[in-house]
Amino acid sequence: MATVTVDMRFCDKKSRITVTQREDGDLDLRIETDCESVRSYYKNLGDTLSIDDVTDKEGSRVFDTKVTEPLTMTCMTPLGIVNAAWLELGMLSRSRADKVGENTMIFHRDG
Repeated sequence: MATVTVDMRFCDKKSRITVTQREDGDLDLRIETDCESVRSYYKNLGDTLSIDDVTDKEGSRVFDTKVTEPLTMTCMTPLGIVNAAWLELGMLSRSRADKVGENTMIFHRDG
């Protein structure tokens, strides 16, 4: 099981994303959120993902425009899903994730 929290400070919303690999290779997804748009996205996406959904951006349901329709283009929830899945699949190092703790986007003033 791997869990990632997406903290969208710009809109003051949080989503806790948990991904667990099943014996058949598919992934179970759970999203707990205080964002109505992310709830709608999660309903569109469903609670089961294939490996292709998190490794093949072109064919991924995570990034499918029909599925992501409730989200703004700036929402980081889809990337949070991929990061949680990659941690669960061993495609990202858990020890490195523990060491860095978080990734950050920094907004800079013009000039």
